[in-house]
Amino acid sequence: MKISTCRSGFTPSTLAALIALGTVSSAQAVLEEVVVTAQKHAQSVNDVGITVNAFSGETIKDYGVSSAQDIAAFTPGLTVSSTGATGVPVYTIRGVGFQDITTTSSSTVGLYFDEVAIPYTVMSRGALFDVERVEVLKGPQGDLYGRNTTAGQINYISNKPTDEFEAGITGSYGRFDVLDVEGFVSGGLSDSVQARLAFKTTQSSEGWQESLSRPGDELGEQDVLALRALFNFDLPDQGAILLNIHHVDDQSDNRAQTAYDGRLVGLGEYGAPYIPLNEYRLSEGTQFGETPPWYSTGDNRVADWTNNWTNPVTGETNSLRPSRDNQLSGISVKLEWNFNEVTFTSITAYDEFERSETNDIDGGAFSSQETINVTELEVFSQELRLSGQNDKLLWIAGLYYSSDEADELYNFFMADSIFGDASAAWGLNNPFAAFPIRRLHTKYQQETESKAVFGHIEYNFTDKARLTLGLRYTEEQRDWIGCTYDVGDNTYAGFWNGIVGASLPPGSCSTLDDTAGSPTNIANVIGTANINDAFHPFETDISTEKWMGKIGIDYAISNDLLVYATLSNGFKSGGFNGNNSNTTTQLKPYKPEELTSLELGVKATLLNNTMQFNAAVFHYDYRDKQESERAITFVGAIGGLGNVDESTIRGAELDIQWAPIDGLSVNLGAAYLETEIEEWITPVSGEFDFATGSAINVVSVDASGSGLPQSPEWSYNALARYEWPISDNLYMEASADINFTDETPDPVRLQNSLDDYLITNFRIGIGETSGKWRALLWGRNITDEYYYQAAFGGTNGGYMRSVGMPRTYGISLAYNF
Repeated sequence: MKISTCRSGFTPSTLAALIALGTVSSAQAVLEEVVVTAQKHAQSVNDVGITVNAFSGETIKDYGVSSAQDIAAFTPGLTVSSTGATGVPVYTIRGVGFQDITTTSSSTVGLYFDEVAIPYTVMSRGALFDVERVEVLKGPQGDLYGRNTTAGQINYISNKPTDEFEAGITGSYGRFDVLDVEGFVSGGLSDSVQARLAFKTTQSSEGWQESLSRPGDELGEQDVLALRALFNFDLPDQGAILLNIHHVDDQSDNRAQTAYDGRLVGLGEYGAPYIPLNEYRLSEGTQFGETPPWYSTGDNRVADWTNNWTNPVTGETNSLRPSRDNQLSGISVKLEWNFNEVTFTSITAYDEFERSETNDIDGGAFSSQETINVTELEVFSQELRLSGQNDKLLWIAGLYYSSDEADELYNFFMADSIFGDASAAWGLNNPFAAFPIRRLHTKYQQETESKAVFGHIEYNFTDKARLTLGLRYTEEQRDWIGCTYDVGDNTYAGFWNGIVGASLPPGSCSTLDDTAGSPTNIANVIGTANINDAFHPFETDISTEKWMGKIGIDYAISNDLLVYATLSNGFKSGGFNGNNSNTTTQLKPYKPEELTSLELGVKATLLNNTMQFNAAVFHYDYRDKQESERAITFVGAIGGLGNVDESTIRGAELDIQWAPIDGLSVNLGAAYLETEIEEWITPVSGEFDFATGSAINVVSVDASGSGLPQSPEWSYNALARYEWPISDNLYMEASADINFTDETPDPVRLQNSLDDYLITNFRIGIGETSGKWRALLWGRNITDEYYYQAAFGGTNGGYMRSVGMPRTYGISLAYNF
């Protein structure tokens, strides 16, 4: 029997039933050893002196895991959510995350596919298929990993080519007409060459979201194709080359948002007036006093979105239906060469990512917040390392280099917002009533170059005690240029022409210079013939030079009991705001963040190798945490990025795998977080003074003493699985799990706070004991829990939630040749 380290859950009644079933056999099972490469060499997961959650490929397939969000559901302390605005997922481990919609922002969580860093999270949404395992490393891992991160790492490791012929196919059909087909073929092409080809496709012609305003209009169709080809070439003298060629094409619908009345969470009904809310809230409105029909809570399926919008100035019609046209293509080459007890490793990789992606943010059949992101990313990396090992010492030394380029056009539609036509519709006395801004083009380019040298040693100074030391030096340079442009209809340029007397032509850069000391600051040129000079692209660069390190000691009290302590630190370099900009101050880079971690843990194998008990406590000193905050501009407090000066995170984690009897396995995982902002004063409102070219009368909130966002106090999951024979060559299986995430208040933006939720899943199946075939009936979110993993809004109008999937169910069939 195979027991994986997948974190999952169970309902008490299900567990009781399965334990009762388990009494048919009193033989005890033995837990299988899980080998990971978290420290870039093979180790038992229970011999690694850090917290690692590992998922086998078999487990991933069994539980329908197809994305990082599914991984998070089974990993206490890990959250993966969408910002809802630009399709950029946000990864958080133990409260360490970065809530930013910018495509080119770096994640606090490092993402690695077959040892290759994926620096931008938008590139990580491809299909998860044919994997050997997934490893989630918690805490700073700055000595061994190339792109600097503070929260931890997620390593995806593909199944490798085999000498013997293997092939398999799995098909799954579920609610909403979703068809998943995944397959592989592997084997030797010659005595020295092996290959493995794998694919996955997801197709669905039926949407799971239903429009509130257009009965019969559904959203949620899927069209994904992922391919991977691996070729292994055995070289003389114990060398090998592994070639990885991969491609993902995603033509699916995006998720629409759900609008709600802000008074449900203690806010005003809406953040700013917008069309068509005036018909329900103004006395002369045609539906005055009625509840807007786009408000919805409690139903996972209902939402709304805009299918198209026509510019009243140019007559151009744009499709705004939430959708994606994304392609990721890449190649990597790994060379390993063993000589004189030393291994040389070279990993060279190149990836291209292109997308044209539309998202509807406002949750209604109107246009106050829709985006179209057209993105091109090119990423190159090279890692060289030497390693060796004897009875006492393991050592790794290496060099790392990466270079990437990013170009993005960020289209923003807001005709029905207060910045567009809503000001006139509501009778507001502001500049937008006369000069509405209906649409924006934000264009930027970013180039990043990173270099690092690193070393890592593990020294066994006694038979039981091991010292781990790691050190890394990194230099990183980022160059950025960008601006928010008039789209050619002369609304944004015309706004400034009417307000400050400029003469900007259609299509011009319309970001206002308010940089202190700049000769073209608006205060220096307003009222002069040089007024147009106040509008220009903002160009800047940042460079970072940092040392990171790790000191760890672990002690094997016995063969079954390991205790460890680790002191480590990591950093994440600064970056830039790719949001729509009204002033250059918004575009100033935010500072690097740095985290120092102290972690104490225990890993114990108990009850005659039938239970694995792992626990850890940790304390983080978090400096300059990168965080979303408001920038004060002439149009109000809008999207900016900054740093939380000081904060701390304390917590504990528990992980148990138990095989009490033959056929029965129980997995339990829990995480507790206590976060505190020690110092952070952040602006929330203010005015812009053209005479000084700066913000005045700024109102700030002192968030000191509050908790960090995206930091649930409790998260846990549990799983019970029972397998029993029904004949000489057939078996049956049944399992159930629960996954709980606590509420996550936001200390500054109440609209970003999330409620707690509990998801329950089940599986029941039958298969051949040799593994030839297997059939599985499954259900996910079987209680139809209403939950949302992101919430936001208010600046352009209403408040929205990104609601999770409703109850789904289906059947899976697998066959191995």
